Order: sequence, then structure tokens, then C-alpha cells
Amino acid sequence: MATSTEQEPRINKRLVARFLTDVLGARNADAVADHVTPDLVQHGADVADGAKAFADLLRREFDGGPTADQGTPEASGRRDPVFVVGENDLVCVCHYMPQPDPDAPGSTFDHYAFTTYRIREGRIAERWPSLNKIAPPRRPAPGTPTRTTTVSSSPSIDVEANKRLVVDFYRCVFDAQNPDAVKDFVDEDYLQHVSHYPPGRAGLEEFVRSRFPNGPVPPAAEPLNPPALIVAEGDIVVVAGLLPQAEPDGSGALYPYYAYDAYRVRGRRLVEHWSGINKSAPPKPPGPPPAART
Repeated sequence: MATSTEQEPRINKRLVARFLTDVLGARNADAVADHVTPDLVQHGADVADGAKAFADLLRREFDGGPTADQGTPEASGRRDPVFVVGENDLVCVCHYMPQPDPDAPGSTFDHYAFTTYRIREGRIAERWPSLNKIAPPRRPAPGTPTRTTTVSSSPSIDVEANKRLVVDFYRCVFDAQNPDAVKDFVDEDYLQHVSHYPPGRAGLEEFVRSRFPNGPVPPAAEPLNPPALIVAEGDIVVVAGLLPQAEPDGSGALYPYYAYDAYRVRGRRLVEHWSGINKSAPPKPPGPPPAART
């Protein structure tokens, strides 16, 4: 049974903020034990379970080395997050981390790194990173803007309705391969925060049309790939799908990859979008999933 702390997003967000400051901001891997449970469950592919394994991973990142500019999705150090949303015992943090553009040497493309944490009895008990092993995130250059945005705190917002809107958007547009359904969910002035996706509702319609030239198909009653995570607060909804990807070593094994998207909802329309998809390594269609972890 969930404790009152687990049901209080403001408290949980403060707990995560202290972790980000005391561990990542201070580059102090020894402080991991003060913020996470000993049996920390890692749902991503970057580290084994347990507080010790997580501390060892961060210690290697903090100590530097040949890949010191790469690391976990939290590897932005002291940078302020774009937003932090909390719902019940889950807290999701989004950081702006522009990455080297594979198509334009010397420039970057907009990229957002996400990590979701589950809080249990005042500590982080589970972690879901957006890490893509093919292209682990590189730390932004000093002075890179953080692109912090405000999450609405209006009590009139129906969070459950916003979550259902996002789920139905995927079901009716992407599952149904139907660009004409975009207008039923998306504002005409849709603000696309990711530079390698086309802007506006018209751009999204064209993107869906180019991706599914043989659509549409009848929409299923439920999503074909139900969200592995969906966290909402105020006018922001964060959703993550589990899309297992092939290990880069060519072994044929799969690792768990969580593809994140975030949306701002206003007036029953999606008005803004942040994506965790890395242009350098777009995920391939999922294969058979690894063993589920709950």
C-alpha cells in the first residue's frame, strides 16, 4: 500500500531535486546511498540493479576517461531541467541536451533526455532512463541554454483526460497510420521543440503521411504498444514506450530502450511537443520484449 509520501508529488519532486543536486550537481557518487534504496531497480540498459552498481557507474563518469563527455541521461550535471513532473509516486525529469548533428558537422540538433524515478519511503526505488546505447548522450557545451518551461498548476486541469488524449492520439494517428486524424488532436500552431522534426500541425501531418504511405488502417480499440510509463502533472503529459533494441555488439540480444515524448495540452489539444528520440540513432520497430519488470 502506498504511503502518504508516495502520494505527494511535491515532496517526491523535492527528493529527486536533492538527488540531482547532491549527487549529480556535486559529482559525488558516494551520496547515492543517501538518496536511493539499496535494491534500486534499474529498468534501463546502462547499469545493473542496486545502489552500489549505480554509484560505481556515476563514479566512472565523474572520474572522467575516454568517454567522459558521455553518460547517463542525467549527465547534464548542474543544469536546470526543462521541467519536472510528478504524479503519485513517479517523478519524471527532462533535460535539454543538444547533440552533435550527424548531418551537419560542427552543429547540433535539439535533443531532450528523460529519466523517471519511483519514490518509496523517501528514496528512489526505481529508475527508467531514455538511454539509447547506440548514441549515449553527450554533455552540452558550457553556457548552453536550459530551455526551462513552466508546468501549469491550475486546479481546473483534468490530468486523466489529458493522459487519455495522448493515448488516443497515438492510437488514432500512429497505430491507425492516419495523417488526417492529426487535426482531431493537435493545435494548428503546434510548437515542435525538436529541430529535426517538421514544425506545426501541417508538418506533423506530412511526417505521418511519409512514414505510413499505405495507411490508414482501422484504429484498434486499445493502443498496439501501450505506454510503459505515463506521468502527468498540470498541462504536461510524459509518455514512454518500451521499444527493445538490438545490442550494438551484434550479438542479436535485445536491451530495453524507453522512447519518451512529452506534450503540453491546452483546450483538449496538443500544443507543444518534446521528444527523447535521438536523431543519431532513431529506434527501430520493437522486437520481442525482454522479460517484463513491474
